[in-house]
Amino acid sequence: QDVGSRSSELSSQFGRCRCSSPAMAEIHVCHAGTCRARGAEAVLAEIEELVSEVGGRCKVRQSGCLGYCNEAPNAIILERGARRLDPNNVFTRIRTLDASAKVVERATGKRPPLEGAGTSERLASLRAARARQHAISVSKWNTALHGLAEQAAVKPALRSELSTLLRKAGFPEGVRADRAGQAMPSAIANYSQWSLESVTPVTRHSALFAFSSSDLKRGTPHPRGRGRMAEPVTWHTTLLAEVGPNAEGPLPWVERDYTPVSSAKEWEQGRCEMLIKVYADGAATSWLHSASPQRVWLSRPERTLRVPGLVSEGRAFRPSSVLLLLAGTGA
Repeated sequence: QDVGSRSSELSSQFGRCRCSSPAMAEIHVCHAGTCRARGAEAVLAEIEELVSEVGGRCKVRQSGCLGYCNEAPNAIILERGARRLDPNNVFTRIRTLDASAKVVERATGKRPPLEGAGTSERLASLRAARARQHAISVSKWNTALHGLAEQAAVKPALRSELSTLLRKAGFPEGVRADRAGQAMPSAIANYSQWSLESVTPVTRHSALFAFSSSDLKRGTPHPRGRGRMAEPVTWHTTLLAEVGPNAEGPLPWVERDYTPVSSAKEWEQGRCEMLIKVYADGAATSWLHSASPQRVWLSRPERTLRVPGLVSEGRAFRPSSVLLLLAGTGA
């Protein structure tokens, strides 16, 4: 969807784009699932820092989904008194410090100084820390450990965090220097092993993978307890593809999220089915296809989506109906 047409829809979504604060403008940084996974929390913190640097009269807030999920992370600027969203105030792929600075310059009219003493280093460290915290929150230990050993070598304060993450990943003694011969650990925090029972081809490039597990640590998509009914949520699991040394982190696996086509009840019974498209150059799927592993590591269920994504975190919403559009794995 092009920026122009989407900005018209956002104009309605944000109440004709009128700022709710006395500031001259508001920057709304998308915090829906895809944007958060790609560092939206770090982007918001970075933009806040840059606004402070220029002393701009500008509020920075998080928002629900802005509709540019394939160009995450993204943000929009709401100008005071504007009746419609200006397409020039839509920013996508905010993945560098310079990209964040352009958002702030547009909102405040002032270019943040990026060459100041320690500014770039401080903000880069902040972005890395926010990205690491998100990875930790969803138990992606390889992603969380990416570059942390190098940072801890110059910042002793990070050594305790490094030790904790290595322990959660199953490597309390650290990762071997050669990495090529690194074996998988016997236990990984928030993960359990599942047996691959069958692979049923569905199309030329996709197949239905059926797994089973008797490990109670696999958890449940719908936690309950003390008489509380389960609250249905959309959910997914993270699969660890044992590819060996890789660029995503120091551990011998890469982490990929999959949404089972089987039900939450089947998961609780120890069964899981996932429809997976195999890409020739895909690190995880090519490993699944070529290695045909007897057992795989799957994480406890993680919440995927709070319906609808346009509603801010913590606000109640009870729709009378929901329309789901399904697309993805194909022939």
